This record gives sequence, structure tokens and C-alpha cells, in this order.
Amino acid sequence: MKLRLVTITAAVAAIGMATFTGVPAAYSADPDVVTLSGAGPQGRWFKEASLFGKVLTGALGNKPTVNGVIGKGVSVGNIKRIAASRVEGGRFYQFDIENAHKAQNQFKGGDYGNVLVWMKLGTHLFRVVADINIKKFSDLKGKKVAIGVKGSGDDLLAIRILKNYGITTDNTPFQFIGRSDAQNALANHQLDAVAMPYARNNRGHLGPVFAARPVGKSTDFAIPDADKNDAFLASDKTFFLDKLGEPAFGRPDLVGIAFYQGMAIRADLSDDLVYRMTKALYENWDQVLKGAPWWDAPGEASLESAPAFTTVPYHPGAVRYYKEKGVWAKYHK
Repeated sequence: MKLRLVTITAAVAAIGMATFTGVPAAYSADPDVVTLSGAGPQGRWFKEASLFGKVLTGALGNKPTVNGVIGKGVSVGNIKRIAASRVEGGRFYQFDIENAHKAQNQFKGGDYGNVLVWMKLGTHLFRVVADINIKKFSDLKGKKVAIGVKGSGDDLLAIRILKNYGITTDNTPFQFIGRSDAQNALANHQLDAVAMPYARNNRGHLGPVFAARPVGKSTDFAIPDADKNDAFLASDKTFFLDKLGEPAFGRPDLVGIAFYQGMAIRADLSDDLVYRMTKALYENWDQVLKGAPWWDAPGEASLESAPAFTTVPYHPGAVRYYKEKGVWAKYHK
């Protein structure tokens, strides 16, 4: 089996990041090894992809073996790897997969028809963690605000959202700094704010910041301006208003801008394989929650919310299972 895995890995690596140019009419043979790509080791996405691999391999009896791996480039990188058939599935943000299917922004000029939704997982939040004097998004004007590495997707998200609150590149010196460096800079008083997507109650990322600069004393979450929310959310259906807060950081009533994230999968995998994987995963969801307890909370991951994406297509194998369980029609008429 080791030799088999090395052979597959080498063949996949040879494909590189080439743009996928079309979905085959039929997949001749499903792979013996299914690779699911997460993100870097600091956050949850790698842990979640690895957990899926463990649960699925056990439930499917090693046919296929499922591996969870670190995925550089996070959501954008995962979508590109799936399109190029370098991995079978990967974690993504909703706005990225929407951009991929429209072939715009980081996906301009490509063909991403081989990337379909497998399931909606958690809810992600666009959080602004800032100096205590910054109370709302509009207060960011003129401040040093880190929004992620240029071209990463985090930066485009921040610019897309903040313009609705009067914060633009014309009036605010955005800092194109990665998440880890930005958090360290904020902790060391070198920035006024960090504006990036985070999972709820994310102690791994935000815990060290708040240890250095306590919530309510030195820093706090800035909130979206209430008088601007309705117009923004009516104009951009990717986002919605979240009211579940950040209980782990003493802010259970925090209101924020939210969007979905999930797992994508290759369109050219057989319907039977994706159906079996979907069925095996949700029939063993208790094991998943033991490894990812953050999903056992309102607004997070469940079979009932798995078909929640309505702006991008799902894999037919997953749709078959969701219809069998009676959860598809809630979102798709």
C-alpha cells in the first residue's frame, strides 16, 4: 500500500496547478486514496480534514482510504487543487467558490467546473478585533488595519465588506499582512485593528491576542454599523447578520457579519462514491463531533444544514443522500 500511495502522490504532483478545462463525461475509476485538503496547522481546517479522513476510512473499510492533509493557500488553494485533480476535496469559503464558478478575481480565466459543493459545514464570521477606542466598522477610517496577504482572498473579503461601511483603500491605510503576523502586531500595539474571517470562539487564533491585550480593557470586537447593515445585506446575498456572539471571549451578544464555509469535492468522482462517503460520514457524525466539538452548536455543522448553499451546485452523489434524508427540500425548491 505504501508503494501504491507514493505512485498516486507522484502522479498527482505532476499535474501541478494547471487549470482544469472540463469535466469528463464519466470517471473511469474512482481513486484508491481520497485526499481532503484543509488549511495550515494553526487553525481548525486541517484538524477537520484529518478527522474526516479518520472517520471515513474506518466507516468505509479502507475502500477508499481517506487522508486529510495540510492545504496551503487555504480556500483559494484548495479550490484550485480540486480543479486540477490534485486532491479530491477541500475546505472553502462560500465567496471563493462563488468566484470560482464565475471565473473572477483569483479565479479569472479558469474553468472550475470540476469543483462542486459536498456539504455546508460551519458558519464563519468576519471579525474586526481592534483597539478599545474603535467601536464600529466606520471608526476604522484612517486607521492601520490588517486585512490579510494581498491576493489571499482575506484581503478581497475585507475590502468587499468594509466599503459598505465607508472604509476604502482611498481613506484607510490597509495593511496586507498574514493572519499570524497581524495578530502578533496587534498584540504588540503595532496595528489599530485586524479585520479577517474567523471561526466562532477561536481560542487558537485570538486567545494569544486577548492574553496580551484583554477584551474590554485594551482591545475589543468592533461591530458593523447598525444603520448600514440592512442596505449592505440586501445588496450582497453571500452574507447575513449573526447574533450568536463570541461566548468564549465574554461577548455572547456580539453582532457580526457571517457567511458559510464547507467542503468541496471533485465533480468527476462517481455519484456512487460520493453518496457512500456522504452516508458514511453522517451515519458516524457522533464520532465527528467528538473530534470537532465546536460543530455541536447553533449555526454550525449538521446534516440538516448540509444543503444550505444555494448559489453554487452540489455533487449529485451528495444530493442523492440529502434527498433520502429529507433535508434537501428545505433549501432547494
